[in-house]
Amino acid sequence: MIKLWDLRSISEKPILSTSLSEDSEVGVTSMDRHPFQGHIVAVGGYDGMLTVYDMRKAQTPVTVMEASDNCLNDLRFHPERADHLFTASESGSVWHWLDKMDDKKLNPSIRHLFGEITQMYLEVRNNSSTQFSETECSTLLLKIDSALHYVWEQLHTGQWKDVDPEWRKLYSYVSLFKALLCLELGKDEGSDLVNAIAACDMGLIMGEPILDGLLSNIADSLNEKLWILSETKRTIQENQNEQEDNNGCYPQMNKDNFVETIHVPSIETFLLDIMNKKPVVITGAMDFWPAMSESRWSVNYLRKVAGYRTVPIEIGSKYTDDAWSQSLTTVNQFIDNYILTSNATAGYLAQYQLFQQIPQLKKDILVPDYCYLGTCDDIQVNAWFGPRGTISPLHYDPDHNFLSQVVGSKYIRLYSEEVTSSLYPHEQDLLFNTSQVDVEHPDIEHFPLFLSAPYLETILESGSMLYLPPRVWHYVRSLSTSFSDCLRVERQWYGIPNSGPFRLARLGQIRE
Repeated sequence: MIKLWDLRSISEKPILSTSLSEDSEVGVTSMDRHPFQGHIVAVGGYDGMLTVYDMRKAQTPVTVMEASDNCLNDLRFHPERADHLFTASESGSVWHWLDKMDDKKLNPSIRHLFGEITQMYLEVRNNSSTQFSETECSTLLLKIDSALHYVWEQLHTGQWKDVDPEWRKLYSYVSLFKALLCLELGKDEGSDLVNAIAACDMGLIMGEPILDGLLSNIADSLNEKLWILSETKRTIQENQNEQEDNNGCYPQMNKDNFVETIHVPSIETFLLDIMNKKPVVITGAMDFWPAMSESRWSVNYLRKVAGYRTVPIEIGSKYTDDAWSQSLTTVNQFIDNYILTSNATAGYLAQYQLFQQIPQLKKDILVPDYCYLGTCDDIQVNAWFGPRGTISPLHYDPDHNFLSQVVGSKYIRLYSEEVTSSLYPHEQDLLFNTSQVDVEHPDIEHFPLFLSAPYLETILESGSMLYLPPRVWHYVRSLSTSFSDCLRVERQWYGIPNSGPFRLARLGQIRE
């Protein structure tokens, strides 16, 4: 049996139990937890079977494999490369397990095409350019584009959550071949480097992580090279435009409605007085972030780190507009067209996992200790980057949010869940958590109760963080060019029990 205990509870019973084997009682001989996703647990059995569980739904294993004919004495995830797993059996054998693509889940035609692409690329790689003609390279590129188009159609059939991960993994591998072929063809030519980095990013956006982040590593190197090649073409105009953009349209505010501001609350204060109880602006918690110091973010810095990277953006001032749409563009193009240039149509890089695609940016931010007070190890970090005037309509989220303002400032208005009926949520399922009201220009004739709803408001400045409990309605408008990141933690968040011997001891161990 595998049993999960909450040591902070005074109950003498486990909160979850599951059996390693349905047919018979098999002893558990070894166990290890995924280094980054703590809910993933690998278990070795006396019968030599290797079983992987997602403890959020532990009754059904994710994977079951026969690792050995003998008892599995030990197993370990690699501490940094979690797709590598090592097992040691009683017989003395040590196995190295590597996550790879299961092409049996794909149809025969795409498997055959992928095999052709693999074989042709190896021929390109093993022969000099004089032996392998441009025509043959063009044929290979056509096959790659054909495969990408086919897989793209599979990825967009039905709902994204229902897509088999093997199709996404295949898209990543084919994108890798395209990137490598572009590099073979162009060597140091700028246009081929741009095509190669675009192929890497499409694999990262649409695919699955492969080969220890190889696509990300290639894209980072190419972006650095392209930055160096184009460095002489830049002027000081960008810094001037950045400064001009900082004069935002500040609203009139009532100090009686200001959100409470607390300077770096202690863990105990946050747990007992803030968490799940009220929104607060936290100052001082971002002072030691690299993004706020030696690597302070600016347009030039983002160009240097990610200028040639392809990202998805939203077109339109807010997602409830009829004309709202989405598009793929490079960070450089986004900056040129929407940040440094006045544009009648707003562009917004909104609620996107940019730090997962570009890990170099993730090094500039640090997850606050407050986020680690719960049971959730999978903390989502989304990026929000856009010009003055971009709006997130009044809506609520089901999770805890820490909105961290790195660059610029935002006007934010908050409403309690208790006044939901006065906020007129949309009736359709897709927008059930979004208000129909234009907060700063309400139509009182259609929404007469809105003005009577009490609210809080604040200007979130650079270096400040806003904590939002679940289901707090919030409206956000950028007052200048703005870069924020939002750390989201699942709603099921543990606090400290009101009684029991473990209560005060946890406070001193939270950093561990």
